[in-house]
Amino acid sequence: MKISSKKFKDIMIKISGAIEKNVEFLTDLDSKIGDGDHGVNMAKGFRKIKKDLQGYRGDNIGQMLILSGKVLLNEIGGAMGPLYGGGFVKAGTALNGREYLDKDGIYILFSSLLNSIKELGGAEVGDKTMVDTLEPFVDKYSREIKTSEMKESFKSALTKAEEGMMSTKDMVSRVGRSSRLFERSRGHIDVGAASSYLILESFYNSIKDLKE
Repeated sequence: MKISSKKFKDIMIKISGAIEKNVEFLTDLDSKIGDGDHGVNMAKGFRKIKKDLQGYRGDNIGQMLILSGKVLLNEIGGAMGPLYGGGFVKAGTALNGREYLDKDGIYILFSSLLNSIKELGGAEVGDKTMVDTLEPFVDKYSREIKTSEMKESFKSALTKAEEGMMSTKDMVSRVGRSSRLFERSRGHIDVGAASSYLILESFYNSIKDLKE
């Protein structure tokens, strides 16, 4: 199974829609232990991604990711712009020139995103960040694709991503603004972990009905 550049553009546009749809959910999470602006900023950035991709006429998946990353770097305030934006740029650079994504290409995309976020933010699993969603996903997906096809591998890895997101509720934040709250950060899902899960979930929902 391969994802064409046209389908990939559709996926990115649907991810943008999922972020916009969940603005209130993300805002509510962020208001508990953060600045409360994560949902609005993410929606603003992904709305611009949607507009720019709709006008993109090429078939280079890497360029779509680089374009998206630069939008987030320019449009999103706080830490999330550099984290997501830099991650998309790094993934796009790794996939530059690709007109299709196979199951290994999906691994390159999300492992590049994860590695960029870890390098820039310095977070590890257990620090109550988006890494707690992305790293379990990438680890599980990398094992699954050795014996399974893309959709099955993604679905299995998505379960681990959800578990990772939910696990942040019982963690004390060690990185970022919420780390100043110490024990008071416990009891709330990390908003970056939640938005990362929404991206992964939307991606899967866009490919689950594709024919092999």
